[in-house]
Order: sequence, then structure tokens, then C-alpha cells
Amino acid sequence: MEKRRKQTEEGSALFTHQLVTLADLEKFKEQMLSEMRRLLAGGGTQLSKQWLKSREVRKLLDVSPGKLHAMRASRQLTFMRIGGVIYYDRTDIDKMFEKFKTAAVK
Repeated sequence: MEKRRKQTEEGSALFTHQLVTLADLEKFKEQMLSEMRRLLAGGGTQLSKQWLKSREVRKLLDVSPGKLHAMRASRQLTFMRIGGVIYYDRTDIDKMFEKFKTAAVK
């Protein structure tokens, strides 16, 4: 019984008779920051996708379904239809942003 209690105490992170030191907090902070950096670096899965569906493009551009349809009809935005699903190339969306970008006034 005593052996089992020691094993659970060793596996547990903190007990009431233990104190949290500044070094512990610094270590925790570094672990949290590194995890956040990792998530932010690889967490942009939506942005790294090459082919986006209509709802993703509507959310990205903040436009209604009708406006997105008008952009397709006027050929402002290129698309590909496969089996009733419309896909948009991310690079084409980026090119459209560059095309309509205005020059900054100095």
C-alpha cells in the first residue's frame, strides 16, 4: 500500500506541502509560449489550403452568396466546379486582392 502511494505521489505534479517556485513558473511560461508558437505556426490550416469551398471564400471575403455568385459571373474570381461543388484556388484569390489594391498616398 505504501509503495503504491509513493508511485502516485511521484507521478503527480504538485502536492499541498510543495511550493511553486519562480523557476517553476518560468518553466511553465516557456512551455506555454512554445506551444502557442507551435499552434500559431501550424494552426493556419485554413490559410494553407490551396482549394477553398464557397463558404470558406465567403467567410474570407466577408461577402454574401449572391455577391460571390456575381464575382464568378463577372470573372473577377476564377473557380472550378466538381460534381456540384465549387472550388476556388487560394492563389487566384490572392491575385485578385493584389489586382484591386490601391496605392498608398505618401
